[in-house]
Amino acid sequence: MKTVLMLFKSAMEKFDADYLKTVTDMISDGGVAVDVLDCLKTDDEVSFKHRVQEYKDTADNLIVLCPYEIMFDYKEVIAALSDTTVLENENAKKILDKNKEASGNSFPDEYAFLPLESTLIPNHLGGMQGFMMEENEFSLVVLPANLQELKPMCTEFVIPYFMKKYGEQFYTLTLKYFGNTATLDDVLEKAKSDSGDTLTYEYTTKNGDTLIKLRFPADTDRAISGSAVREIVSVLKEDIYAEFDTSLSERLFDLLRLKNKKLAVAESFTGGGIVSAMIKNSGVSAYLDEGLVTYSNKSKVERLNVKTEDLKKFGAVSSTVAYQMALGLLLHGEADIAIATTGIAGPKSDDTLKPVGLGYIAVGMRDGIHVYKYNFNGDREEITQTAVNTALHLAIKKLKNI
Repeated sequence: MKTVLMLFKSAMEKFDADYLKTVTDMISDGGVAVDVLDCLKTDDEVSFKHRVQEYKDTADNLIVLCPYEIMFDYKEVIAALSDTTVLENENAKKILDKNKEASGNSFPDEYAFLPLESTLIPNHLGGMQGFMMEENEFSLVVLPANLQELKPMCTEFVIPYFMKKYGEQFYTLTLKYFGNTATLDDVLEKAKSDSGDTLTYEYTTKNGDTLIKLRFPADTDRAISGSAVREIVSVLKEDIYAEFDTSLSERLFDLLRLKNKKLAVAESFTGGGIVSAMIKNSGVSAYLDEGLVTYSNKSKVERLNVKTEDLKKFGAVSSTVAYQMALGLLLHGEADIAIATTGIAGPKSDDTLKPVGLGYIAVGMRDGIHVYKYNFNGDREEITQTAVNTALHLAIKKLKNI
């Protein structure tokens, strides 16, 4: 079995090793290892045509990840090589209309056009729709390169397809969790025991953000596996933020689009980390109103109307100030939801002698603001990143419940 992964990049782009690892890990969850990596320029139609024809003759699977910036009609090329044509797909058109209604974004009509004999792989988060074509034992899978859109498409459609094609002896479910790992261990072990040890699992955690992979033998009774998964989700429900591999900022962006809400952020000790995470998402400008780094007390007063007397009485690192920072965003901007952070990242405390790692995160909307107190552990970088992740997760939980 030979599987080829084809990527595109412009002449100015650098190779992204983290992106590649994420994609290949996702594909391997379906029991398919990437054997060949092929990278073309976004305007190289000639090479694309020759390579697709070559891989049809020499490979078992070709997975093509197309960026929105691709500069030629790759669908027409694929259709011509398969002796078919490109026509509007009714289901793809319905998905585009639904995405437009949910997000307010418009999509070119061409995104609804697919090769006639292809199978739609729906993209519920964007415009570019995926598709799959089979010819004898050769499988061609075409997906958007945008990682945020790609991940659920892989989880829901591509991985099950390859598992069925090759009769893999297991299937894998992915969860993203933000919370206490001691609680997580207890829940996973109980689910494993209740499943008769058919469940195996692994997870990795960084700065509070956890990727969980649940694995069952392919012949496991679905009632048993379903019960185990429901048990895990029911206990951890508030802290599971996705059922596919995604980041906190990607999930928050998804929810902002789904709920059609705008975000504003005021950061002190996180130093712009929250906004930096959010702007990695293409299209976020429609849902991010503003991001302020109000590091000094003067900035908090002048930009957010934090009361001078409260800064003197309670200190900058306090629930009162965090609340007023978030309130200032909501009262004087156009945001629907606000995040504010204030704390001590270290290595030394401030002049109030409050402990390093103390942090307050305020998250709220016009119907109310809640302030959360934390004592983060680690060095300065770990404290800052954990606080950033925590703030993103709190905003996700707020939006999920409206």
